[in-house]
Amino acid sequence: FVGCAIGGISVGQVMRTIWPFYGGLVAALLLVTYVPAFSLWLPELLLGR
Repeated sequence: FVGCAIGGISVGQVMRTIWPFYGGLVAALLLVTYVPAFSLWLPELLLGR
C-alpha cells in the first residue's frame, strides 16, 4: 500500500500487473508439492544417490 501511494498508482493496477507472476508461483508450488521428481532431482544430483 505504501509503495502504491509513493508511486501514485492504485492497488488494483498493481494486482493486475503481478497476477501472471502469482499464477506461475502457484504452478511451481503445485509441481514441487505433488510431483516428487521436481523436488528430489537436486539432492539426488548433489548426493549421487
